[in-house]
Parts: sequence; structure tokens; C-alpha cells
Amino acid sequence: MRALQQAWGWWWQLSWPALRQQWGRQLAALLTIALGLALAGAVHWINGSALAQFEQAARQSSAQADLQLQASPGAPGLTEAVYAQLAERQDIAALAPKLQGSVQVRSAEGRWVRLRLLGLDLLQMGSFHPQWLPRGDSQRLADALGGPAVLISEAALRQLQLTAPATLQMDLPAGQVPVTVAGTVPDANQAVLIMDVAWAQALLQRPGELDAILLRMGPGQAVPTAWPEGIVAVAPQDQARQQADDARRLTQAYRLNLGVLSLMALFVGAFMVFAVHSLSVAQRLPQLALLGVLGMSARQRLGLLLGEALLLGLAGAVLGLLLALGLAELGLRQLGGDLGSGMMGLSGAPPVLQTSTASILGLLLLGPVVSLGAAALPLARLRRLPAAQVLKGLGSSAPDRRWWLLGPALLLLSLPLAALPPVAELPLGAYGAMVFLLLGALGSVPWLLRLITGLMRRRAAGSALPLLAVERARDQAGEAGRLIAGVLVALALAVAMLVMIASFRLSLDQWLMQMLPADLYLRQTARDTAEQARPLDPALADKAAALPGVTRVEAQRTREIGLRLQDGRRDRATLLARPLDHRLPLQGKTVDAPPDALGVYINEAMRDALGLAPGARFTLQVAGRDLPASVRGIWRDYSRQSSAVLVERADWQRVSGDGTLTELALWLSPQADLQAVQSGLRQLASSPESVEMASAGELRRFSLAVFDRSFAITYWLQAVGLGLGLFGVAASLSAQLLARRREFGLLMHLGLTRAMLRRLVLGETLIQGLAGALMGLLVGLAISAVLVFRLNPQSFHWSMDWQVPWTRVAELLLASLAATCITAAVAAARALGSRQGEALRAVREDW
Repeated sequence: MRALQQAWGWWWQLSWPALRQQWGRQLAALLTIALGLALAGAVHWINGSALAQFEQAARQSSAQADLQLQASPGAPGLTEAVYAQLAERQDIAALAPKLQGSVQVRSAEGRWVRLRLLGLDLLQMGSFHPQWLPRGDSQRLADALGGPAVLISEAALRQLQLTAPATLQMDLPAGQVPVTVAGTVPDANQAVLIMDVAWAQALLQRPGELDAILLRMGPGQAVPTAWPEGIVAVAPQDQARQQADDARRLTQAYRLNLGVLSLMALFVGAFMVFAVHSLSVAQRLPQLALLGVLGMSARQRLGLLLGEALLLGLAGAVLGLLLALGLAELGLRQLGGDLGSGMMGLSGAPPVLQTSTASILGLLLLGPVVSLGAAALPLARLRRLPAAQVLKGLGSSAPDRRWWLLGPALLLLSLPLAALPPVAELPLGAYGAMVFLLLGALGSVPWLLRLITGLMRRRAAGSALPLLAVERARDQAGEAGRLIAGVLVALALAVAMLVMIASFRLSLDQWLMQMLPADLYLRQTARDTAEQARPLDPALADKAAALPGVTRVEAQRTREIGLRLQDGRRDRATLLARPLDHRLPLQGKTVDAPPDALGVYINEAMRDALGLAPGARFTLQVAGRDLPASVRGIWRDYSRQSSAVLVERADWQRVSGDGTLTELALWLSPQADLQAVQSGLRQLASSPESVEMASAGELRRFSLAVFDRSFAITYWLQAVGLGLGLFGVAASLSAQLLARRREFGLLMHLGLTRAMLRRLVLGETLIQGLAGALMGLLVGLAISAVLVFRLNPQSFHWSMDWQVPWTRVAELLLASLAATCITAAVAAARALGSRQGEALRAVREDW
């Protein structure tokens, strides 16, 4: 208790007056910690809340059944005949059919919205789907059995912006049909329509077809382990967990990259906190030295300053926690759980913010860790400094040059880290390489600075002031890393992001031009099942070719297929059958397919997931048939992160007999009227509202606009990082100027004026800033290479071509260098403007 009272007395008498004099810098450091923690915490909680909502929706949609039977990948779908056979088995107590599809529904605004449609046995909903027991008038609920009526979820009502509609206008294969709303189901997370399975089969034109059969075994009956060929059995609970795991795995890289990006703001801000601690120690050197002479031990002085850093970190953590909760709640309401990316596929109400005690404690702990870590180096240097030297004004000892080798060593160690494969599908090695590059750059600044000053010596030899600036910068090369640390890190990250974004955008633009060679594209938006798009009219391609202004028409077939590898592994993929007489965005070598196999191209995601390479063989499973295939090459696919197979449509028709169309590509004559062609196509379509058309230019502009919006926040983060870095320059430079009072006094005795001293400081900072800009450029380019060639391919399975936007990079370097010099000029003017007498008196103290 006595020790605590003593510590409080020291803090109140010694720390509080000093901190109160520095309230502006301390407040800036506190806000830096708080904002960094707020951004990191908000992103973490938003992602966690979104995943929790997805898992809840998956559990809610799962049936209360022992097993769910469904067709294996590539096998024909289930039929009512299979259902009838199962109904005769004595070991099965109850079973229920299930049909899935999607339909276009007109919203309150008149636009068409695609919703999921489930066909169920409504009489058994209380047994198999009690969570979807409908609410509504009993007579209207009875109508759901006697006609085409639906039950609508609360999430679907919200998406359609409707309250209590009597009917819904639905676009179906047979045309637009008004469907009665018989009631609602209490599901706020999934936008779903539920209909009696018989009516769903009729409206979707899938007579006798089923997507799944739910069954419950009789009392004491064992669950069968063998089922007919082409049928697999899964537990609904296991399927719900698998769906949640798939969502977690699909968004894992996105969530991790977003989290790391948010932590980068805290990483850059830590250098500003470091500068604030350095300046605080520099200003209080005489006071701390005097306390040592009066009997306070070095350990007690160190504990006093560590306590100040701890309180700063705790205050920043508490404020950051409150801001994180507010930002997370705002982000969930405004952007949704996927922050507007659409990766989660969340269609219901915004996720409810979910936190945990561990995450809150971790956030509260991170603030003190950042503050104490930033204070470690200034306090360690202070502990090694004798009190007599400090009182004599010799506040800066010669740097230990043994540490100069650490920077180049870290740069070299980043190479093997970058070459490491992903761990659990996470590019941990790439992240480690980026951190080592940044730390190595900070440690290598003295080497680069001595090289630059060595080249400048001869030119500066004819003038005293430039020579002083060059020699001072060379002599204090070890201090340069501390001075420009924040700017160097922020600049390196800004250069890396500029290069990566430019490379990605240019590669995406080239990919769009290669994959979209036609003038106009048409596709079917409605789906017959959860996975298969509704086919187009087979005669639509020939009819479209006869329209005025259309010179060429190509058809494409897109569908889900099953895969079986030679080692027995099974998977699913999207198949795209289209003419391949255009140049494809291929990666690496291509080989010819053997005569007994279908030649296909696979995307990079499939190559990485299954370990396939050109020449590898596997089997396509389609409608119960096994089609041998051979990989001809790898193609770049920016439209998906899952497996996809690209095949020549003529070859596909030959081996599979599947001539179905799902998309059309149309070439138009130069004189063609695009609007007239689109109007003609809608008149030819059997279901105009479910047909979506866009020109190649529109698709390209839309894709690039989405890309630009996705990366717009990075420019703001770059500006914030550079601003924090410049504040760190001002704080560090002020600390150095305070420590150089006697040096400036001696120079004044030798005849230098305050204006000359300001020019001297500006010249030194310019040299150091030039070294920082060059190091930031080099390391930024190295980090961009890690992003382009390692992190993005490992995270998203997308490769890209490395492109450096030299003009924008040069503008960024010049702007940062100019801002550094302006910051140095302001700091020097404030430090030297009114302290001429103090500097002269500091020299007399030595006499």
C-alpha cells in the first residue's frame, strides 16, 4: 500500500505537470492508438458477426431429419420414383421431398429481384421444418395447398420492400404469373419463398424432379450406409456446418487481408507514438538526470516513465474500444456483414453485433502493448545514459553500429519467407516477408544515408553550411531511421499499394477485353435449381442472328459438374462451354489433349485446390456419365475463386450431347442500333424479364467502377498513414533539436544566424528525407512484388502482371519529400525562433 501511495505521489508531482505541458502531443498519440484499435476491432467484429449470422442461417434452414439424400456431383437428379421406393421401406418412419430453385419477383419499386424458392411438403413442415411454421390466416394457409401460393420470409419482404402483400408477381418459365401470398415464415436472415412441392414442380417446369429427400429412421433402426448409385446421404446438421465452413474458408483470405490492412494503420501510428515518447524523454532529460542525482534509482525513473506509457496505452485502448463498438455497429447497418463486398451472400437483416470477452480483453491489451513497445527504445537509451553526461548536456551517445547489420539481415531473410507456401490456405510467409522488409528498411537507412552523403561530400566541400549539413547527416546516420521511420513505412506501403492496384487494374482490364470480345452479351438470370441456370430457348441463337445489325452470334453453356481425380478425390466445378477461337488469358505452357480425352482449360483456383497441371487427367461427371478429360492449360479467371473448367463448345456437344444454351454473345455491325437490337432480343425471349443484357463496354465500365470503389479506401488510408508519419517527423525532429541546444549555441558563437541554423536543419532533413524516400521506393517496390506474385495468388488464386505507374509513384515521392521538408522547416522555426539566448547560455554552462 505504501509503495502504491509513493508511486501515485511521484506520478502526480512529476509526471502530471510534464504531461500537462505536452497535452497536445499526448492527445495526438492517444487518438492514434484509439483510431488504430477502433479500425482493427471494428473489422474483426464485423467479420465475426457476419459469419455468426451465416452460421445461424445455415442452422435455421437445416431440417429436423436423420439424413438428407441428394444426387452425387455429376449424377442425374433425384426423381419421384426414388421417393416412392424409399416410402416402401419399413425402416424409414417418415420422409419429405425438397425442391430448390430461384424466381424473379417484382418489388414495390417495380424492379425484379431474384429470390430463392423452396418446394416442400407443407403438411410435414411442422415435423421436418418447425422453424418455418407459417403465420397467417388459416384460410389463406389452406390456400397454399390448393393453388399456386407461397409463404414468404421476413427477410424476403424486407428485400422486396413490401409489408403484407396479397399477391406477388413472379416471372416463371411459363411467363409472368401472380402468386398468392398465404402467409409469412419467421426468418429474418434468409430471403426465401416456400411453396408446396407439387406446385413448385409445375411452375418451375420440373415435373417429377426432386433436389433432396429428407428422411427419419424408425425407432431402433440403424442408419443405412449404402445407397443406390448416384445418391449420397448427409446429415442436415453436418451439411449446415459444412456450409458455414465453406463460407468461412471462402472469405478467409478476404477477412485476413482486411484485418491486416486495418492493423497497418496501427503499425504506422506506433511510430508516431514512438516519436511522442522520444520527444517527451528529450524534453525531460535534465529533470530525470537531477532526480537520479537526488537519489531516485534508474529503475524507479524507468518505472515512472513506463507507467506514463502504460496509462497512455490504457486510455487509448478504452477510447478505441468505444469507437470500435460504434464503428462496427455503423458498418453492419450501412454496409452489411461483408462490408459491401457481397462475398457472404447475406440477404436478410443486418447482422447483430457480436463480441466476446476474449476479443474485448485482447483489444484493451493491445493498446498498452503498442504504447509500451513504442516507448521501449527511448527508455532503454535513457537507462544507459549516465546522469552526469545528461546534466552536462551530452544527451546523445554514439549509436551502437553493431545493430546496423540487422537491417540488411532482415531484408535477406524476407526472401525465404516470401517463398514459403501458404499455411492452412493463408499466406503467412508473405505477410512475414512484408514485415521483415519494413523493419529491414528501417535498419538499412544508415547504410543508404552514408552512401548518399559520401557522394555529396565533394560537391559540398566548397561551402560551409552544406558541408555541415552533409557531415552532420553522415555522423548521425543511425538517428535517421528514428526520424523518418513513420514516413518511410507509410511511403513504402503507399508505393506497394499503388503498384499492386495499378497491376491488378491493368490485368483486369486486359482480361475483360480478352474474355468479352463481342459487342453485346445476354444471359438468363433465373435458375431452375440452386445451382443450374434456367436454359435459354434453343432457337434463340438462330433468331438473334437474323436480327438487323447482328453479324455473328456465339452460344455458351454454363453449368455445375462433378469431378473425380485419378487418386479418387471428388470435387465440384463450374463448366463453361464456349467457342475458343479467341485469345484466352492463359498462364504458362499449353499441351495437346490425347485422342481419348476431352481437352479442357482449368482456372488457377482449380489448379491450386486440386494440384493439377497441364497434361493431368481427371474425369468429368455429368448426368451420370463419366467423361475423361485432360488439362490443356491454365487460364486466368477474375470472376470466381472456385474451380472452373473451360472447354470448346463443339467438343462438349460432341462428347456429352448437351446443346443447352445459357448465354449468348453477339457481334454487331458498325451501323447497328444497340437499343433496337436489345429490344428485338427481349421480344424473342420466352421470359423477357429474366433475360439480362449488357454491352461489352458497360460490363467493362461496371467492373472497373466496382474495382475502383473497392480500393478507394486504400487511398484514404495512405493519406492518413503519411500524415501520421509527418507528425512523427515533427516530434522526432523537435526532440533532436532540444538535444542540440549546445551545438546550436556554439555555432551561433562562431557566427551562424538563426536563419542559417534553420537552413542547416532543413538541409539535414532534406538529405535524410531523400534517403527515406529512396528506401521507401525500393522497399515499396519489393513489397508490391510480394503482393502481386505471392500474397494475391495464395489468397485469391489470381495472378496478375506487375506494372509500375511511374508517374504516380514519382508524384507520391515528391509530395512526401516536400511535406517532410515543410514539416522540418516548421519544427525548426518553432524550436529555434525564440531560443537564441537559451542556446548561448547552454554553451556558457560548459565553461
